[in-house]
Amino acid sequence: MAEPRPLTQTPPASLDWSRPGTPVAADFGDIYFSTDGGLDETRAVFLGGCGLPQAWQGGAVFTIAELGFGSGLNFLAAWQLWNETAQPNQRLHFVSIEKFPFDRAQLRRALTAWPELRALSDKLISDWPGRVKGLHRLSFGNVTLTLVHEDVEIALDQLHSLKADAWFLDGFSPAGNPAMWSEDVMSAIAGRCAPGARLATFSVAGAVRTALKTAGFEVRKMPGFGRKRHRLEAEFPRDISGEALTRPPKVERALIVGAGIAGRSLAFALSARHIPFDIIDDRANPAASGNPAALVKPRFDLQDRPESRFFLSAYLHALRSYPESCIMERGVRQIPKHGKEAERFKKLAKQAPLGDGHLRWRGGDLWIESALVIDPKKVFDEFEIRHERFKFAQDRSDYSHVFLSAGYGIQALAPELAMRFSRGQLSWAEPVWDHAAAYGGYAINLDGATLVGATHDQLDERDPFELRDEDDAKNLSALEAMSGKTVISAPGKSRASVRVTTPDTLPLIVETGENIWALTGLGSRGFTFAPLLAESLISDLCGEVGPLDKSLRAKFSTLR
Repeated sequence: MAEPRPLTQTPPASLDWSRPGTPVAADFGDIYFSTDGGLDETRAVFLGGCGLPQAWQGGAVFTIAELGFGSGLNFLAAWQLWNETAQPNQRLHFVSIEKFPFDRAQLRRALTAWPELRALSDKLISDWPGRVKGLHRLSFGNVTLTLVHEDVEIALDQLHSLKADAWFLDGFSPAGNPAMWSEDVMSAIAGRCAPGARLATFSVAGAVRTALKTAGFEVRKMPGFGRKRHRLEAEFPRDISGEALTRPPKVERALIVGAGIAGRSLAFALSARHIPFDIIDDRANPAASGNPAALVKPRFDLQDRPESRFFLSAYLHALRSYPESCIMERGVRQIPKHGKEAERFKKLAKQAPLGDGHLRWRGGDLWIESALVIDPKKVFDEFEIRHERFKFAQDRSDYSHVFLSAGYGIQALAPELAMRFSRGQLSWAEPVWDHAAAYGGYAINLDGATLVGATHDQLDERDPFELRDEDDAKNLSALEAMSGKTVISAPGKSRASVRVTTPDTLPLIVETGENIWALTGLGSRGFTFAPLLAESLISDLCGEVGPLDKSLRAKFSTLR
């Protein structure tokens, strides 16, 4: 068994800026874009080489996949052309693999070369995940970018449900980077092509042509751009040996059961695809995400595992997803409960898996500077919610799909899932700290008082939503122990709700009946996990490339 590796960022892109007009990859001895009009070259070699924009006319979703994101020039050029030529309800997916991603400063510097793309590049730079490992989903209206920061062969294996309509092969030259152009890679690309997919590249190396032909592409050499005499275009067969593309039943109209953060995230993902839906909520089962405030902070793992990468990508996706209107405070102080946890937090800060501006060890605490305190009532609040008992949810013939995101209500709706339930009560105290803090519990300042939470108890025979004086006492006692200050109760109504988890604490996305799906098991991380998990489920059902590692997506779909 391989030794576990610490979770760090990807290796940096080593850039040489001494050549006028373009950065050079020092490790590969190759430029990132042509000095003879790099944007025009992109349009000629990749956009024109794949028959764009004509190829995306008429389809609902068009997917471009790319090897070598680099400065993002190809993506920005495709995005610009999409904006100019696509219909309002069409969607573009752009998937790109990059082993050595730029940091934000490098990206900003490189893209200054293209002022006509400034409006788009500013959006890309703002949402840029930096050198964080794994898969990252960035959404720009009807344009979706999925970045995979990984070695090419591993990345191609990780991608879930990718069937690209066009491929841009834009890695460094085969002489300097042969691994990206191997027969194995070309075979993997062929396995991720939609029928009739087009492929374009600047390289005309004999080994590349041979690898593409061996993989089943029809290859043709075309006139090059600028100083390059030739380039390649290739096409994948439309009739793939009788192989039929299996697609899930189309989501025509959906019912979302539960209006907590999971339900609202599903609503957001459906609305982005113009799919009609209704949301119902049962006031007898108040969602944990209905609390007066919520923390959005990452779950951390020191080791580099698929789950660990998901924790980071889900967190960054959540930060990008929540509107400014719902953000109440930025930055959360994570206080270690004991010396062993303090050592763990120090390692996290040193490993810096999220890069700069996220984690800092200071004064004996881990400061998560990018973490958010949000107002749950203002998250995806544009959707109308109908109040109705959950027990009627599955008796709906007028919906093509039903999504169960009912929190504690999942116990009655899908008892076969055998989830774990724990009760949590929130209390109010006079403030003891200036900033939001987490310490096993948490303390958030709101309107001159502090919201203190939350208890963590197994359910008993009593009503799980009743308010208990002894739980208020537990919360205030825990805060007093962590702060070393006398904690005084403050006016305010306590609130109780129920957390839902799986035995291994990972989330669950599973079909419980024909076209009935459960999104559950988010525990106390709903506001961090739900936006990306909802995007994953709806992407799957719409036949789109998913934002989760393939093996992890399968694990989340298994009753563990």
